[in-house]
Amino acid sequence: MSRKIGIHHRVKQTADGEAHPTRVVIIEGDEVTNYELPDDTSELDFVRGVFPIKFRQIDPQESLIGFLPHHIKEGHGDKPGKVPAEYIGLKTGDMVAMVLGGSGDRFAAALSRRGDDIGAQVYRIPPAVFKQHRGDADKAQDAETLARLLDEQPELFYYTGPRERDIILIKALLMARQDAMKARIGCEQRLRQQVIGSCFLREDGFYPEGTIEAVFQTAKADSTILQSLMAEEKRATRDLQKAVRNLDVWTEIFGPITGVGEVLAAGLIAAIGDVRRFRVEPDYSGLDDGDEDGRRYRRMQARNRSRAKLKAFCGVHLLKDGRFPRRRSGEIANWHPDARQALYQIVEQFNRRPQSEWGQRLLSIKANLQAKHPEPEVIEGKTRWNPGHIHKTALWRTATRFVEHLYSDWYRLEIQARAEDEDSDGAVAS
Repeated sequence: MSRKIGIHHRVKQTADGEAHPTRVVIIEGDEVTNYELPDDTSELDFVRGVFPIKFRQIDPQESLIGFLPHHIKEGHGDKPGKVPAEYIGLKTGDMVAMVLGGSGDRFAAALSRRGDDIGAQVYRIPPAVFKQHRGDADKAQDAETLARLLDEQPELFYYTGPRERDIILIKALLMARQDAMKARIGCEQRLRQQVIGSCFLREDGFYPEGTIEAVFQTAKADSTILQSLMAEEKRATRDLQKAVRNLDVWTEIFGPITGVGEVLAAGLIAAIGDVRRFRVEPDYSGLDDGDEDGRRYRRMQARNRSRAKLKAFCGVHLLKDGRFPRRRSGEIANWHPDARQALYQIVEQFNRRPQSEWGQRLLSIKANLQAKHPEPEVIEGKTRWNPGHIHKTALWRTATRFVEHLYSDWYRLEIQARAEDEDSDGAVAS
């Protein structure tokens, strides 16, 4: 019987300095054991199967060549040092349960890659689904809850394989690029303030001729730190673009769309992650086995609800009262901000390319709105359906249509790719 391993990944230390180790529960038959991984190195040891859980004293004549340096505990005074006597970690046949997304992405990717070599598998469950099935269980027992849930209801989990690792890599590279960009912008802002101060606070009275902007441009060219940060940002952008071009979702869906480059696509791909998690299964209850029309209608309903889930996630849905969602006092704004921002940037590119396919769709939506509202209206003291309002509404409606198109094509691509994987090597990809 394979071991079920539940992993509750946590950031190792809070802002207040409180230790938050990653919790691991291993269920093998009726035996349940709990472990804690205190740092990132411990997580890598677990991936390699060499996380020490017991130590013994070093024999004076013993060679330490076979032990990892960070596993050797130095002795103090007359007390001899210690070396590991027992290890735990990922083994052949293990099934690992984790939560989808969050801080555990990199750990899940490493476990998945190691699992390819030794015959172990990693499965992840969306946080919302896990919350529904946690029940009254203590959050401190999440690792054990995950392991038992994988054993009892494996259909709730998604297999983490090479395709999922590619998405995790995109997230990491996108974050690296954003960090590099923020560092470069911060350096530019500090340099500008230094230039302004040096221009105004000169004691010799020889103020520079020309504009401060010209002095700033010269200072930028002479700043070794800024030039290094700019080079780092360019390198991070190249790495991200290269990784995105290796994705079939780029080749088949985003690449052919005029105006959508690798960086814009990466923002939306990283936010959505696994599009399968938005799927709603058709409910055939109450239908006869031969009622094909009824089953077809239920499938259509399920597809519409699936699209609606993704639209709500991206913040391009409609509220129950028909309004478009935005941040309002007293209302919940539970969409993904990065996905919504990426969509806005994408439709802005459509607006700048009116001759493209999606640029034409945007113009068509705008024309329909102008025909429906030829004159501005004053509603509750606010002017609506003026040119600016129509343009903004058309942008967001185009974003909504784009998400509907994206879900259909992306989900179909995922199903086809996994069917091909199963045909080629029999891999399990649920």
